[in-house]
Amino acid sequence: MAKMAKYPGLKQGHVIRSVEKDGSIVCLEDGACFKVYSGFYPLSSLWEAGHKLFMKDNPRNPEHPYKLINVHFNKQVEASWIEEAS
Repeated sequence: MAKMAKYPGLKQGHVIRSVEKDGSIVCLEDGACFKVYSGFYPLSSLWEAGHKLFMKDNPRNPEHPYKLINVHFNKQVEASWIEEAS
């Protein structure tokens, strides 16, 4: 199995560009989008464009290896990066 690429904007501050209404997908100002773990949809569905976000590794869940932390709400969700096809 090929190793997944690591999101290059990790550990940087970001701004939310858009959030799917159900909270399943969060997209950032740099164009990167993340699939949120379904158990966190109730939290991420409340997030809005313009909210500040910080990201870090989530080594406990290899299927959702990132934590997106919404600075506005001080809440975090687990997510996986939706990589663009090269």
